[in-house]
Amino acid sequence: MKIGLQLYTIRDTYQNAEEFKAGLKKVKGLGYDGVEFAGYAGLAAEELKLFLDDLGLEAISSHHSLDDLELRLEDTISYNKTLGCKYIVCAFAPTNNKEEVEHIIRVMNEAKKAVAAHGMELLYHNHSHEFKVLEDGGIPIARIAESCNLELDTYWVFHAEVEPCSYIREHAEKISLIHLKDGNFEGVPCAIGEGFNNIKGIRAMSERIGMEWLIVENDKPTPDGIADVGRSIRYLKG
Repeated sequence: MKIGLQLYTIRDTYQNAEEFKAGLKKVKGLGYDGVEFAGYAGLAAEELKLFLDDLGLEAISSHHSLDDLELRLEDTISYNKTLGCKYIVCAFAPTNNKEEVEHIIRVMNEAKKAVAAHGMELLYHNHSHEFKVLEDGGIPIARIAESCNLELDTYWVFHAEVEPCSYIREHAEKISLIHLKDGNFEGVPCAIGEGFNNIKGIRAMSERIGMEWLIVENDKPTPDGIADVGRSIRYLKG
């Protein structure tokens, strides 16, 4: 399996396009094979694609808001297609009630067809709230997974008190990407190997089901993004 990085993890390292490029160079130097985007620092897709090719970094996927998929879908698809991303991912959406879940499903069903027409796949990235049972007895993650495949964030599965390896095994056909993320029991992520998630088991189960990519992410890197992701990949390669 190849190791990618969700670039949200190093958001503290750049404020402009040149600093963003410098961060990408550092990510490649640490040994990551590819990246998942959460913004592009104002770079045109063509320029960013050339820069990635020169570095030898693969563009795996990009995170987008539900609004991007509903209101700015054509631009979202065009940018990601130019980058060469295989996946477009809904990064977050509220699931407090049945109406919010139905809205997600409507948007994902409609956007999924347009994304697929351009040779890409639309995914949904979970947090822990999608595992909370609604008043009508429904579980949002189960309903969302009926409309699209998942980018499974294994730390938020763990934080929802669901065993990640079992979930991966039982829902393998609905998982296209995996976020390998560690953290404590209180909802605070950390570098890989420094928390309580079953990293070794998740990695082994991901390999068992044929995952191509594991994507490292930390919402709250310490003391900074580059140092944090450096510790993560050294743990994984060690």
